[in-house]
Amino acid sequence: MSGLVLGALSGLLLLFAVQTPAASALTYGPVSLPKDESAHVDAGMEWWYFTGHLTGKDVFGKSHAYGFESMVVRNDGLATAPAAVIYNVNFAISDLTRGTYKGTKEIYSIQPDVVPPGGGYNFTVGTVHMDGKNGVNHVSGGFPDLSYSFGGLTLSQSTPAALHGDSGVIGYGPFGQSGYYSQTNLKASGVLFDHGMAVNVTGTAWQDHQWGNWNPGEGGWEWFSLQLSNNTQYMLYFIRDKNNNYVQTVGTLVRPDGSTTNLPAAQLSQTALGTWTSPHTGITYPQGWKVDIPGGSLTVTPQLADQEVWSDLVPVGQYWEGTSSVSGTINGQSVTGLGYAEVIPYIDMPGKGYVWDSVKELLGL
Repeated sequence: MSGLVLGALSGLLLLFAVQTPAASALTYGPVSLPKDESAHVDAGMEWWYFTGHLTGKDVFGKSHAYGFESMVVRNDGLATAPAAVIYNVNFAISDLTRGTYKGTKEIYSIQPDVVPPGGGYNFTVGTVHMDGKNGVNHVSGGFPDLSYSFGGLTLSQSTPAALHGDSGVIGYGPFGQSGYYSQTNLKASGVLFDHGMAVNVTGTAWQDHQWGNWNPGEGGWEWFSLQLSNNTQYMLYFIRDKNNNYVQTVGTLVRPDGSTTNLPAAQLSQTALGTWTSPHTGITYPQGWKVDIPGGSLTVTPQLADQEVWSDLVPVGQYWEGTSSVSGTINGQSVTGLGYAEVIPYIDMPGKGYVWDSVKELLGL
């Protein structure tokens, strides 16, 4: 529970923690950067997160390969923004050299919103730091036990961010709307400390920033970020209701120059090729997919089976988020690539003034 901020601050929050029903979903205007890189005070939940693929050599010349996730989640479940907001970190390393995976979602903090002058973001939550503006981002820190930790990772791209949907606003079916953009072709370089060994790494990464004040309800989704050898990228988002009916499909093609095209939902589909049952939570996830897109299809294959983000302390919001290889054919041309796939089997859609009971218990609220 490293990073937990309690004591006097929690006592102060309790004075304000009169729980109100989740508000109706907010309607957002066109996304404007770098202003919208900052925290949104009116959002019930918001996240900034990176996934990526890194390779490098240690001081002895041994080669290493990794997938990684570093995400800061902001939850205004106590409706006390901007003075005090619940922040937490999800951090994961898929060590493809060892064939192992490690993740955590137990790094929590209660702290005020920080909005840098002119836009951008700058967070330190427990053992993880993230900051960025105008396509240049930095990540440092990692697991509290120092098994894996970034000594400093820079992620940058020169092309514009991809604004999904209608100028950065996507529909969520009955759950309302969300602001959403991505940096889809980040070049990464830095140092990863692997059990104390410095590994100089380079690679590619992807950043998502999404925020909303959703209508309450139960749902889930499958999501894919695909970075292909023809220097194009695809974001695909399949959103489900509590009955596992798909209520919204969103897709974006990002060209090499950063220009984008919204993909027709009717031309997008994903079919699971198998399943994997978690030994940690007992959840059975789809795993391995055939993805149909305009002009062709792709096969998305996890590079490790067990890449589940789970916690005994926070037994809600468990999900699978994994580095994957990609291959297929688009417009008659063979392509390969790397990607990340995410499966949210179930979630209570969060609005302002809503926080999960297990998180309240963890924070002593």
